[in-house]
Amino acid sequence: MERLPARSLILAIDDDDMVRLMLQEILQREEFDVICAANGKQGLALAASERPNLVLLDVMLPDLNGFDCLQAIKNMPGNSLLPVVMLTGMDDLESVNRAFQLGATDFIPKPLNWPTLPHRLRYLLRSVATLEELARSEAELRQAQKIAQLGSWYWSVADDHMQWSEEVFNILGTTRSSFEHKCRDLYKSVHPSEVGKLQQAMDLCVKNQRSFRLELPVTHHDGGNHVIHIQGKPVVDDEQVSHIHGTLQDITERRDIEERVRLLSYYDPLTGLPNRTLFKEVLAQAMSYCTRYGTVISTLFISIDRFKRINETLGPKIGDQVLKLFAERLLVEVRDCDYISINADYDFADMTVSRLGGNEFTVLLNHIEDTRDSVKVAKRIFHAMQQAFPVDNTELFLGISIGIAVYPGDGQDEDSFIKNGEFAMNHASEHGHNNYQFFSKSLNVAAFHKLAMENSLRRAIERDELQLYYQAKINIRHQQVVGCEALIRWQHPELGLIGPSQFIPIAEDSGLIAQISDWVLENASRQALDWQQSGLCQGLVMAVNVSATQFRQYGFGNHVREVLSNIGLEPRYLKLELTETILLDHIDDALITLRELQALGVKISIDDFGTGYSSLSYLKKLPISELKVDHCFVRDLPHNEDDMAITAAILALADALSLEVVAEGVENEDQANFLLDSGCEVVQGFLYNKPMPAGEFAAFVVRFNSRTLITGQV
Repeated sequence: MERLPARSLILAIDDDDMVRLMLQEILQREEFDVICAANGKQGLALAASERPNLVLLDVMLPDLNGFDCLQAIKNMPGNSLLPVVMLTGMDDLESVNRAFQLGATDFIPKPLNWPTLPHRLRYLLRSVATLEELARSEAELRQAQKIAQLGSWYWSVADDHMQWSEEVFNILGTTRSSFEHKCRDLYKSVHPSEVGKLQQAMDLCVKNQRSFRLELPVTHHDGGNHVIHIQGKPVVDDEQVSHIHGTLQDITERRDIEERVRLLSYYDPLTGLPNRTLFKEVLAQAMSYCTRYGTVISTLFISIDRFKRINETLGPKIGDQVLKLFAERLLVEVRDCDYISINADYDFADMTVSRLGGNEFTVLLNHIEDTRDSVKVAKRIFHAMQQAFPVDNTELFLGISIGIAVYPGDGQDEDSFIKNGEFAMNHASEHGHNNYQFFSKSLNVAAFHKLAMENSLRRAIERDELQLYYQAKINIRHQQVVGCEALIRWQHPELGLIGPSQFIPIAEDSGLIAQISDWVLENASRQALDWQQSGLCQGLVMAVNVSATQFRQYGFGNHVREVLSNIGLEPRYLKLELTETILLDHIDDALITLRELQALGVKISIDDFGTGYSSLSYLKKLPISELKVDHCFVRDLPHNEDDMAITAAILALADALSLEVVAEGVENEDQANFLLDSGCEVVQGFLYNKPMPAGEFAAFVVRFNSRTLITGQV
């Protein structure tokens, strides 16, 4: 495979200052060289002068649109295979199709997934390098065919006289001295097993007056095996074939290239195992065999548990090594298994184990007598994988999950069978490491459970089952609680206390989210007023999360005004937290609502900042007062250089725009100290307190702030 340069050069063309800054910070740390352009004309100039290895191109540019810029780049000499990745917030199919029609290599929607972007670009560069190598091979073949003269032959039927051009001797690997000017000269050059096929083609050409084309193996005098393409065309005289004119060409190289293409299409390049495409073909044939002969097959769907963590902590290079070692061990174990039989036209001994993609593998068991055989194989695989995997001077222990699907019964076609097998595999994963599960229709009980949850949720508000918990926002420089965030919980009468991750998605799907969001806003505001009046939490700002549905409701600004007016809470004590996606979807309408809230005196915070667009251009437009650094960037501080760079960039951005910053997910002193040293004074997280009911929270605030006054901490 073509090797990538030590440092690939990335050209980023984007008018968004923040995007360019983030790309330079992150990609340079991942050993890419990055050059940036703020508009299309500048980008085209850099593309022509610097010859980048890959271009990241924004669709929306101030001078040229991204599609015109893409077309201009692809039209530059030598850029036919240059990978161009389109960056855009547009998600319509027409834009995607147009980008690919103009030669785009990939299409990445904004907001960008910063942690995975470098890995995606590496794999894209590797894929393009492979295509370039293949294109070079094909070009060499075309050039060889162009400059080489095809061998020609001429056979007179009446006197069995044959003449060859000089090139035929080279193609067949024979010499002129062995040439007898007879048709048998051609026959004896072909592999003995194929002589009959050639003789029949020649006879039918004379008899039926029709041309023929054949591909035949030949053995040179040096012992080498070649494949030739031979074709003949009859010459008719007085309604009879008097002569046959033909050509001969060595197509061995073309066959080799076709085999390489086949390998790329049907086999996983990392492990050498059949890929998903080939597995589906083999599975379809196995299913057809079962239907015809009344047999049974079973497939084990195997996933490596928490493989993503290996990639994130040790890097994709180590992850690839783990996958290769896992595949090798799986092959050895399956090859020695007694429960795999061979039938049909495919060589199932080579195709039993496949890699569907990522960390997912399959083992196809053919013609099993008892489904318990599947369990025996699964247990053997569990046992084999218990041993450590030696990787890069360390030992890794892997947990796996296995889903088992049986045909007939668990799917009518390949797609449904694979879907059900993967469903069983995921179900096994939920039950812990080294667990197997058969697919069963009863697993679909989860869908009925979701429906039951939705019905219960509809009555949760009227039954007063929803509760608010509160988590403190703490100024760690002054050691004072300065605010809190209201977080919803559901006290289910049968299931107990349920977190939002379990029922908010159901609320969004069912249309209940707006009603629940309004309930949170009203009750959190009422609680803030109670604390103000009781003197327990003076000056605390209450933060409330706003759902997309709630924010986009007509008159949301007036609704907030009415809630605060009815309750009696001053607007300056309310902060609304919205995600970047909510703000940028229909930004013109969002700006109107935000300005209404700003005029009212309510503060606006962007939640999970850094995971969305993170664009300077929209930050300058929006009337916001605070950015919240997402916990995914805080989690590995101060040990992850990428997270440190991203966090530092966000803090610098906030400082430049005079915005407040809150870091969420702070769980240890190292994180808090890094944030404080970097200029972030307000945090929230388990290091200080977990979300708690109103009474417990008020007591915590009094206790925490009183401790600060007593000890004199500043």
